[in-house]
Amino acid sequence: MTPSQALGALLPGGCGFETLDAKSFRVVGRPIVATAPPLPRSEADVTPAPRLGELVVTAEKRPELLTRSASAVSVLSATDVDALGGQSFDDIAAQVVGVAVTNLGSGRNKIFVRGLSDGSFTGKTQSTVGLYLDDVPITYNAPDPDLRLADVDRVEVLRGPQGTLYGSGSMGGIVRIVTARPDVTGYSGAVFAEDMATQHGAPSSGVEGMVNVPLADGRAAIRAVAYSDEHGGYIDNPVLGLRDVNFSRRLGGRIAGLADLPDGWTVEAGLAHQKIATADSQYTQGTDGPLTRDAAVREPHHNDFTEFGVTASHAGGLADLKISTAYIDHSLDTRYDATGAFRAVGGLRVQAFDEDKHIKLFATEGLLTSNAPGPLRWLVGGFVSYTDEMDAAFLVGLNPVVSQPIYRRRDELSEGAVYGEIAYDVTARITATLGGRWFATRVDTRAGDFDIAQTMVAPIHEKLTDQGLAPKARISFAATPDLVIYAQVQEGYRAGGFNIPPAAGGSVVPETVAAQFRPDHLWSYEIGVGLPLFDHRLNLRGAVFHADWDGLQTDQRLASGLPMTVNIGDGSNTGVEAEAVWRPDEHLQVRANALVEDPQITRASDVFPARRDIGLPGVPYDMGALDVRYRWRLGPYEAETSAQISYVGRSYLTFDGGLGNAMGGYGSGRVAAALRGQAWQVNAYVDNVADERGNTFAYGNPFSRARATQATPLRPRTVGFGLGRRF
Repeated sequence: MTPSQALGALLPGGCGFETLDAKSFRVVGRPIVATAPPLPRSEADVTPAPRLGELVVTAEKRPELLTRSASAVSVLSATDVDALGGQSFDDIAAQVVGVAVTNLGSGRNKIFVRGLSDGSFTGKTQSTVGLYLDDVPITYNAPDPDLRLADVDRVEVLRGPQGTLYGSGSMGGIVRIVTARPDVTGYSGAVFAEDMATQHGAPSSGVEGMVNVPLADGRAAIRAVAYSDEHGGYIDNPVLGLRDVNFSRRLGGRIAGLADLPDGWTVEAGLAHQKIATADSQYTQGTDGPLTRDAAVREPHHNDFTEFGVTASHAGGLADLKISTAYIDHSLDTRYDATGAFRAVGGLRVQAFDEDKHIKLFATEGLLTSNAPGPLRWLVGGFVSYTDEMDAAFLVGLNPVVSQPIYRRRDELSEGAVYGEIAYDVTARITATLGGRWFATRVDTRAGDFDIAQTMVAPIHEKLTDQGLAPKARISFAATPDLVIYAQVQEGYRAGGFNIPPAAGGSVVPETVAAQFRPDHLWSYEIGVGLPLFDHRLNLRGAVFHADWDGLQTDQRLASGLPMTVNIGDGSNTGVEAEAVWRPDEHLQVRANALVEDPQITRASDVFPARRDIGLPGVPYDMGALDVRYRWRLGPYEAETSAQISYVGRSYLTFDGGLGNAMGGYGSGRVAAALRGQAWQVNAYVDNVADERGNTFAYGNPFSRARATQATPLRPRTVGFGLGRRF
């Protein structure tokens, strides 16, 4: 909001204001029109129901009230995250309209928004959803690092392509985790511990702590959080004689500092680090039972993530400046059971397939946003990034351990962009917004060590450049100060790249894959509305959207199990989304969301089998969720009970459908209770109340899918208890 808009909304009757300069205003008296005295009311009518909290979001690069945002944005506050048991984004995703998450395992999942899925597998394509930690992009094509949502302020989800403001890799939207900032006003801290028992599985536990320390007489502060959690397994392996094999451990923390400097400058710096170690995969396979897998080799996974960032900001007289720079180091190591999937290589009896990936990402962004009063608002920014990714794959023999390289590759992606956006109040109710992003990308790929190829395969060194303009246009209409209707069109894009020659997989069956995959582009059109009702006790938001996807990139697997990327054709999606938050009084709150969509392939190329009648992989035609909470006073304590339910419709794992690829079509529920005092908090909950076994993800291992159907069940019914203290 401009200062004029904000003052107009905040000042009561009888008050007006005069503008002295860009940042100074004088509140003045105004005549009040006499009205008839109000009718007498009973004592019960004197205290009105509380309004829903006015959340401020910054997903569109400038602060704005959620209820007046002319964009498809959802936000879950820290209170919401806590009530939903949100240890990870996976835990709260169902309560955000239009969000789907694969379920390969902790630190291995892909996020889809608005049904814009490029496939269920992770490879060389850039993610369709940008994942941000505060102002920093933390992934390029890696899966979600599954950062624990410890000491966060809120989680924002901006739906639809965000090519103008966020660049490549934001076709579906962005997910932004906003951490709690260091507080210069005083000392604070908190500790929390929990234990969980899973039916048919092993116990779990977790602990986290936070401390905030002000410095320099309130001009600086340091805030640190540390955590550790262990999730017990629930999948048995009768072949190896092991129980609860899919145990995982997560260990991490963050430290952030803030300093208010002279001349209006503020500097923030932070370091985040997390390690995930999973002992085995969580999919099922075979005929020994619904929670078993008949693998001959265990399949561990490790995910190590480190991020360091610095942000400097300055509040100017006419514009605010923010400069952010960050370095991300991300390593992923995965093993698959590959028994019988490869021929013997040099006498090596192949039992496992190992993938190692190491990503280094550097990103810097400068942003200048106007703050002067008036009908014109603007922002302009510049962005540069460099990604250096090292990949290697090996065939492994066990007892003794001997490995043979399949390939090694290095991909370097450089991106530069300048962007801007102008919003102008055409009238007091109509605002027009235009934006654009000029970008240039360069991909440099080297690959070699094709040691198992049956014929000589020469090393490759290829380069690819792309440039273009990603525009955005929007018009919004404030029918009333609270009712906002908007229509907009946006473009999203991703860079292209290169494939490893199929012969590198050593397959005796000839396979043909294009050496290069092209950039893809997506246009999105939507009409949306935000409507608070009954003095903001009910907030409604919804949108109708359509997307056209040209040259859709997808990561798939060859018959040899090697990854490949192809432009599978053109796609589209048309849908309707809606969400509502209702708080009729100080006790009850109801949150609901629903999405109905029609994702599909509109034109299939001949490079990979794809059906036009089964939708896009991993995203259902319908999904929804409901969250009901009730609070009351119990002496000096605040008590709360809550219940959540979510439904995920049916979908297929791959573009070609087929037996064993169907998944989804299940519901899951959670109930919880909490008791909070001034310092202490205790809570208890039951996840997956009905012990639902729905197939969340029909995949686990590319080398054994042909042998037996794979499925990933929900974690069985889990009972948890937590205890926390603030100081």
